[in-house]
Amino acid sequence: MTWYHHSWLSGYALPAVLSAGLAWIGLVRHSVGKGRLTGSWRSTGLTVLVLALTGAVGVAAGLALPHLAKLPPVAAGLATGVTTMPRKRQDDTTQPYVKFMTLGIAWFRDRLEYRMLLDAHSWSTGFLDGFEKPTQLRVFVHDLRNYLVDRHPTLHKTVNGLFDTADRAMIHALEVQTKTDQGRRDVDGWLRDPTAEEVYRCRSAFGEAFHRCGELLLCAYLHGRRTEQAELERLRADALPSDAFHSSALPVQRRRFGLRRNRV
Repeated sequence: MTWYHHSWLSGYALPAVLSAGLAWIGLVRHSVGKGRLTGSWRSTGLTVLVLALTGAVGVAAGLALPHLAKLPPVAAGLATGVTTMPRKRQDDTTQPYVKFMTLGIAWFRDRLEYRMLLDAHSWSTGFLDGFEKPTQLRVFVHDLRNYLVDRHPTLHKTVNGLFDTADRAMIHALEVQTKTDQGRRDVDGWLRDPTAEEVYRCRSAFGEAFHRCGELLLCAYLHGRRTEQAELERLRADALPSDAFHSSALPVQRRRFGLRRNRV
């Protein structure tokens, strides 16, 4: 008897692999335009958990199939009635009974989608770290708009809409900064220290511009690929001074068996 004739292969391994494989295809299709399934170690863990649970359900269903004939008619009718009950529509949420019937898989899929969204916003915020002036943002966002339009022609309308909103916010931030600097300048040309209200107005305007630019960058993350990371970093480097951004896109890996540690 060869290895592929063992009962564990047909009874456990094959159903689990097929169920997990179909679940992976479904997750990939569902995540298009919503984020990356392996954007962080948390999202990767949730993805693996969903696949493992789906494989376990496939094995359990295969084992329980021969015993369905012994199911009482009352239980079958009750289960059918529950699945056909009218239910209230909920936006972007999973019904509680669906979570129960899927043995928690639907709940973990919701958590995975939420984690992918958090990963996208964290990446966008971290990528914009180092921009301190609206002029730097304008240069970067203008190049980013051109890059996205050329790379993703189907997103032309969405990209231009996000760019126009970001550009208006950056122009407003520049006007607030210019007006504040003019108000701080005395007769001799010296600049006095800004007041608390002036600091608030400048930071608020720049924060709004920063947020709007992040939305355009978020579009690049959701609809782009990992291979585009180098091109995005090049656009950022062209917009920033050579010493404005010291940290790399990925954390520096430490040597596990190194004899010496790097000194700061």
